[in-house]
Amino acid sequence: MRRSKPYEGKAKGLVYLVSTPIGNLQDITYRAVDILSECDIIACEDTRNTALLLKRYDIHPKKLVSLYSQIEDKEGERLVREVKEKGLVLAFCSDAGMPGISDPGGILVHKCHELDVPVTILPGPNAALSALVLSGLDSADFSFFGFLPPKKAAMTSFLKAIQDRKETLIFYESPKRIADTLKTMASVLGDRKASVLRELTKIHEEILQGTLAELAAIEEFKGECVIVVSGAKEKHVDEKELKREILSLLKEGTAVKEVSRILSERHSLKKGDVYSLALKLRPKTKDNA
Repeated sequence: MRRSKPYEGKAKGLVYLVSTPIGNLQDITYRAVDILSECDIIACEDTRNTALLLKRYDIHPKKLVSLYSQIEDKEGERLVREVKEKGLVLAFCSDAGMPGISDPGGILVHKCHELDVPVTILPGPNAALSALVLSGLDSADFSFFGFLPPKKAAMTSFLKAIQDRKETLIFYESPKRIADTLKTMASVLGDRKASVLRELTKIHEEILQGTLAELAAIEEFKGECVIVVSGAKEKHVDEKELKREILSLLKEGTAVKEVSRILSERHSLKKGDVYSLALKLRPKTKDNA
């Protein structure tokens, strides 16, 4: 068990995850500007992108280093050790939004916990949540999946695995791939309601609403995109038909547990409900009487 209180005992050093604007550079907190101005080291996904933000707020870093995904493991550990040994303050930011959300940052946090270095976050912009709220779809229950697999076969397989989920689904996608991605989604998930939100917080921000088929008909998208898709509708299963299927499987010698697994997957039902019904319908024998 570990217990961390990042604002106590700063002599051990401290790591901040700093959320940065997803588009409009004014979407940064006063606190983020203060930390970036005062910290000993700024580590970032791309020094060129972060340099533009720092210049906008006249921040002159004491030390600016790269920490992109390919070197996050090794370089992240080195930086955390340096923070601990010298009692430094390190601020990490990705190119846009909240670190660790489809961006580097997660491994750095793990290194901090592993090496007992306090770590905290400066909350701020997040494209997935912003898109969800603006989409007009149900925001009470949702799942975020980041970027889908680039190859169509892998993407199709992934979408099939989540096609019966009832909550709203959120994905990131590049403008070059989004048209094909929407076509694959329409084919696998069906023609359900969806929204594509692009260029969030920028001058060309746009919200496109419709069905997946309607959105897939758009041939060109510009700017980084977020796809928000409504969840699967509740499937109505006729009780008589369900009983017939249960009895048929039981007659074939299928165990009750296996019956519940097969039919719960087939009809997106709770295993326990199918299991209870199958027990009631199972023919009475001396062993189970």
